[in-house]
Amino acid sequence: MHITLICPPWYYMDKIPIVSNNLGLGYIGAYLIKHGHVVEIIDSLAEGNRNIVKASTKYQSVYRIGLSYDEIVSRIPQGTDMIGITAPFINHAQIIRELSSKIKARYPCIPLVLGGAYPSTMPEHALLQYEGERNMIDYVVIGEGEIPMLELASWVAAEGIDGVYYQGRKQITTARFIECLDDIPFPARHLLPVEKYLHTDTLGRYSRKRSLEVLTSRGCPFKCTFCAAHPVFGYKWRARSAENIILEIKHLIAAYGVEHINFIDDNISLDSNRMESLLDQLIKERLGITWSAVSGLRISTLNKEMLEKIKESGGTRINLAIESGDPMILDAMDKGLSVEKIREIVRICGKLSLNPRGYLMIGYPGETRESFLKSVEFCEELKTAGMKTFILSIAQPYPKTPLWKMCRKQGYLVRDDMENVLFFSEYPQPNIITPEFDQKEIRFRFKLAQRRLNPLEYWGGKILPRAWTKRIIPKELKK
Repeated sequence: MHITLICPPWYYMDKIPIVSNNLGLGYIGAYLIKHGHVVEIIDSLAEGNRNIVKASTKYQSVYRIGLSYDEIVSRIPQGTDMIGITAPFINHAQIIRELSSKIKARYPCIPLVLGGAYPSTMPEHALLQYEGERNMIDYVVIGEGEIPMLELASWVAAEGIDGVYYQGRKQITTARFIECLDDIPFPARHLLPVEKYLHTDTLGRYSRKRSLEVLTSRGCPFKCTFCAAHPVFGYKWRARSAENIILEIKHLIAAYGVEHINFIDDNISLDSNRMESLLDQLIKERLGITWSAVSGLRISTLNKEMLEKIKESGGTRINLAIESGDPMILDAMDKGLSVEKIREIVRICGKLSLNPRGYLMIGYPGETRESFLKSVEFCEELKTAGMKTFILSIAQPYPKTPLWKMCRKQGYLVRDDMENVLFFSEYPQPNIITPEFDQKEIRFRFKLAQRRLNPLEYWGGKILPRAWTKRIIPKELKK
């Protein structure tokens, strides 16, 4: 079968060109090619990242970045037998509706398959994309897409495929997960516009070094209440071997001249033996690269010996999933993490000059003004100990997470039609209000945390004296 896979445009709040390495499509493409199929990938985000169009959604005005819908349709090769679209965020709901309408108008008889986080968390909604009386999505794949896409491409009847929804399916279907990740070919990067990825990191910032992303594991056994990763990758942690990872890195160096690797795992260090094996091999091989862990290392898995190896192996930056400096809020999040362990690890990172960045969440239910200030003061202490900066976000109730279920039950949701709510961690768009705070209060807390923890960013390059910052806070808190 000839299959075309599409990365659609993205919504964003700024006119800033952004890219994704699209490893999900790369893995599916490689898996299909391994089994004899012909695959094309259209990365409309990277190919059209200078095409920035103002768009309106139900609740806000945003920018849509990527190729136009007509341009995407024109790039679908003649002879395509099946089209797959990835929707990595719930933000894509309206984009999927508009793009699928254009595709079906041109190719009404070609099966259209939707996969990614949006359909994995809201499969019934994602499937029902109507224009008039015509449903534009033929199949929705939940969870990991390799096995269901291969079976669809191999003409297996949809009713016999777990992990696939279709119009009229009555029985509940479960996601499919690959147990041995070493069996999957490396992502089909030759089908992707890799040159457009090389100088942008995962957070959309310019990188002087030629950098690419690598995923070494899938799944997470932990149950942080706000995390939306489980509908796609499940609770069982599965990992590639250190040898397999080194082979991929060597390939990236040879094929693309890569100088830096961004590991994007949710839990790269979960198995300390595997992590140390990977670090030992990076040290032994002397590949001449640096690397970073961008998705947030779980602090409870780290110790002094491992951090020393991270430094020796070329680790230049790690992100730490702190989320809060208040033990009560950490417990409410089900983080299984103590502030004492956070202090210990940050101090070690500071001594090793690992330049850690911390993820900090604001506006979790139960967070009072006092709790918020306690968290900020704790983070200021961490900056003194060696924390480089903080990546701030506002607690967001992603569908099907425990946080979403709790907020829905308690009546905390500002808006319940989640397919129309856009989530951007960089900009405060609170969708939770509680007896402890409203939207105005959360915006205030976000700005205050940014000012105290990231003054360089907040003041546009002008760092104000710490004493001055401290002096104005009591006045603002009285308002």
